[in-house]
Amino acid sequence: MIRQVMRVELKKYLIELKTYYADHLVGMAMTVIIFSVFALSSPSSRASFYIGFVYWYLLSSLVTESSTTISMEKQMGTLEQLLIKPIPFELLITIKTMVWYGVNVIKVGLVLLLLSLIWGIQFSVHWLLLPVFLLASLGIFGFTLVLVALTLKYTKTASFESLISYGLLFLTGAVVPQDNLPTVIQWLANTLPMTHGIRISRNLLDNGQLSIAELLQLGLQSLVYLAVGYALFLMIYKKSKKSGIDRNY
Repeated sequence: MIRQVMRVELKKYLIELKTYYADHLVGMAMTVIIFSVFALSSPSSRASFYIGFVYWYLLSSLVTESSTTISMEKQMGTLEQLLIKPIPFELLITIKTMVWYGVNVIKVGLVLLLLSLIWGIQFSVHWLLLPVFLLASLGIFGFTLVLVALTLKYTKTASFESLISYGLLFLTGAVVPQDNLPTVIQWLANTLPMTHGIRISRNLLDNGQLSIAELLQLGLQSLVYLAVGYALFLMIYKKSKKSGIDRNY
């Protein structure tokens, strides 16, 4: 059943890519331009200069695309079909998220390839980046579940996707060094798994070091985010089913 649903979601997403290919190409072109400015203005001596942008691009899209998709399903009147599927709604969201995640990874790979060809930039990689990134993604997924539930209840939640996306760019130090941020903002940023993941990944690429203690701390932080996010999702989702889904736009 899960494999079948995953194939259906992947097919649906590929059809969407084919239908709105111009929008996706423009989006990738803008990403290349923004990434070029970011990469060329970063110290070339740091092997990890691109890590912050990759984390932000993948994880912020993971957060915002989910609520946007649910909002579109409500507008098209197909949300009920999702809710009556013979699998839990949260599992369906997980499958959708995995599909978005995979497609966005391919997009980032193409962007990095284009930047390498255009500017001759060499990107340093390490296989241990993968488990670090997956742990950070686990925590962000908890936040994704909360936004999905809020979008079910309040459709206009999806309207704040840009604010959330660029807020993450600012908070995590992906572009602005955290040392330059106010103390309160630094404290808030350090509570995010994304920030912790960026810090660990940069240390891994720049110094070749991976602290097991920091990795365990990231894992614990992400599990807390996931557990809290799932609990809030269930609470808001149940209230939405009792009081009805808001369809005002």
